[in-house]
Amino acid sequence: MCAVPAAALAAKPSPGTVSIAIAPTTVTFGKPATVSGTTAANTPVTLRADEFPYDGSFTQVAKSTSNASGAYAFSVTPDKGTHYRVDGKGNARSAVAALAVRWRVTRQVSTRQPARGTRVRFSGTVSPAHTGGTAEVQKLRAGVFKTVKTAVLVAATPTSSSYSVRVRVRRNGTYRVRVAGDGARITGRSRRVSLVVH
Repeated sequence: MCAVPAAALAAKPSPGTVSIAIAPTTVTFGKPATVSGTTAANTPVTLRADEFPYDGSFTQVAKSTSNASGAYAFSVTPDKGTHYRVDGKGNARSAVAALAVRWRVTRQVSTRQPARGTRVRFSGTVSPAHTGGTAEVQKLRAGVFKTVKTAVLVAATPTSSSYSVRVRVRRNGTYRVRVAGDGARITGRSRRVSLVVH
């Protein structure tokens, strides 16, 4: 459980109801979000989750007790898109709130100042593991990123996959690496990098 947000403390709970909110509503894999809301004061609350592919089976994640103002808060770090619900006293039950999870994509380059026409190695990891998936090296052209090379992700650790691919660079340019969403996670993108040829 985490500290109750000020917004939740300011809310006025209604007996027999449970409100719910998630902040932020989209996180990069490995980053937390807060599920918070209000209900009757000093009563047990149960956080339940239904992970992608969302079959409606909400399993218990954690339990807590609302404070004297009726506020509660949970910290969550799911590895895929998840729907949350909070059950309160008696038949009190919140609406369903959705949290999206994006791929975490890291990127390194062998050099940022390549000789014209040489190949630059792009490498990095994708989390959670997505072995067999595709990483796309993209270059910014006329304000739009276009894929210039792809690489198949291979096993790296139990929680990540890796990629390594060479791209021939003839002109200055801005690049990034993209991994498309697959339903369980939404599209992830690495930080941009500018390459300057000489």
